[in-house]
Amino acid sequence: MSFITVGNALGCTINSHRRGWDGSICKNAETWNCSAKQQFRTDYCQQGDPRCYHIHIFEGDNPYCLIDDLGIGWLLEPYPDALNNQVLLFWGKRFQEPRGISDINTRPKDYVFGAYRVRNVSQQKINEFKTLWKIEPYPDGWTRFQQPYILTVYYKSIIGGVYLKEVNRVAVENMFEKAAEQAHSPHPNWHGSQDAERFHNFHANLHEWFEIAREDALKIQQNMVRTYTSRSTGSTIIRSPFVDSLKNLDLKKTSPSSTASVTNKQTSNKNSVSTYPLLEKENVKEKIKNDYSKEVLDAVMAVSLTKNILILTGHPGVGKSTLAINLIDDHERKLIVPVGSTWRGREDLLGYVNPISNEFEPTDFTKFLCKAEQAWRKHDKRTFLVIFEEFNLSQPEYWFSDILVRSQYPDDQEKLRMIELGGKGIRGITTNGSKVFISPALRFVVTINNDHTTLSLSPRVLDRASIIELTLEPRATLMRAKVKLDEQQIMAIEEIDALLKYKNAMFSLRAADSLKRCLDDLELLDMHSGWDALDVVLLQQVLTKVRLMVGDPANENLIQGLEEWSENYGKHLRRCTSLINSWIEALKDGRDVIQA
Repeated sequence: MSFITVGNALGCTINSHRRGWDGSICKNAETWNCSAKQQFRTDYCQQGDPRCYHIHIFEGDNPYCLIDDLGIGWLLEPYPDALNNQVLLFWGKRFQEPRGISDINTRPKDYVFGAYRVRNVSQQKINEFKTLWKIEPYPDGWTRFQQPYILTVYYKSIIGGVYLKEVNRVAVENMFEKAAEQAHSPHPNWHGSQDAERFHNFHANLHEWFEIAREDALKIQQNMVRTYTSRSTGSTIIRSPFVDSLKNLDLKKTSPSSTASVTNKQTSNKNSVSTYPLLEKENVKEKIKNDYSKEVLDAVMAVSLTKNILILTGHPGVGKSTLAINLIDDHERKLIVPVGSTWRGREDLLGYVNPISNEFEPTDFTKFLCKAEQAWRKHDKRTFLVIFEEFNLSQPEYWFSDILVRSQYPDDQEKLRMIELGGKGIRGITTNGSKVFISPALRFVVTINNDHTTLSLSPRVLDRASIIELTLEPRATLMRAKVKLDEQQIMAIEEIDALLKYKNAMFSLRAADSLKRCLDDLELLDMHSGWDALDVVLLQQVLTKVRLMVGDPANENLIQGLEEWSENYGKHLRRCTSLINSWIEALKDGRDVIQA
């Protein structure tokens, strides 16, 4: 997703200041790690120079946050009002006195320090080369927590820009509910009485402010549409920073004259552009854009013009094979080749010479090459597609070298694009004797995984190919599988996915498909609710992928996150919670968690 989902909150990372920090320069800044660079803390903070962007965030009289143009200019330059009335969280890394953030812990946990309801954003021009953005809250629309609140909500980066994160609205409301419960403890640890008042006011109005934020975001979208429909000339691309019902609208308008010039340009460049593309139909392009993103579609289109080998990478279940198979819908011009881990030479791919008959025994791949050659010689320039599944199970240079080299020669260099197979001829094929021609219309799409069962691709292969990494967020995965869940169930999936993705245990398309089948047959499975189905699918297809080693320092944060997840959803997901508890007990007993 390239922009912000309407209705969600936003978040960004700030330096981790001490509890009760009042906006003043930190004492002993050189020895206290707030995540700013050591040189900055020495040159500025330690000398009392207030250049820290975050020093005024929770200042009582006039709070504001400064953000460098590199971090947020991508959004605010074209849309200065994009953050107005939006809910913005501030978080930073876990710290403890007296040293601040630990340098030893490579993945310290995040804490939420407070939040703004943004009133205004203004541009601060420092000099010709440097710009800052000043974010100011409403006087009654900012708060800091009585103590840094552990960030357990699910958030994700916004592709297309840095610094800002997108945070699920319901998760934010739940977080404030829990923080409010802590505030009612017998000895609340507020820095001052005004902090308590600000928090309670923010909490009381949060739901209403989210509604206003949503309405304002929709108005920005509507303005984009009016601007689009009022323009009859020009080719400017106008896009809203917020994604909702308009996320698939291509806001691009060209005049008849400009269209004609584009057509003429395409015609004049006809000989310089590939006539055998990876994508042949508009509906396939639209499907790729909807299922993944416009960025993935653009990447595939670029490969059509630049390379004849496309490498699709991504976690298992993300849809690599599905995308490859859907590129061309003509089964006669498409072949799937599963790569074997024992492949060590070209005979595994192409075939071998029969020592008795002296004929070459072709594989399905070689027969497909011959079919593509026959079509080419009949002036059929349509694309012929070969899909290699699990391309890096064996080192491709062992068995793919001939194809790799021959397919790189120019289209008119027929001798150089020919492979000598050996023997007196190819069994069942009467043309060309024992040679096979690598048709220029052949395109290769390969899928790879990156785990302990696979091998790394060499520069020789990578230089001749283009790589596209496919990712799917859990919400998008559910939409693709047409699974309907309530918001709390989706949040449970998002949060467990965020926790376990570093263990390669993501919620995949296969898991979403399984969940849909279970939901469609609850009675047959003797399940009482969608939670029961989700409990079984997460247990069987997500948690079973996890491996935990005793003594691994990364497990500390993971286990803490899993415990919090179990507290939030254990009432509904009892099987998953029971398994997680067994992991915790095993690690305490000094036993590794290896489930299969």
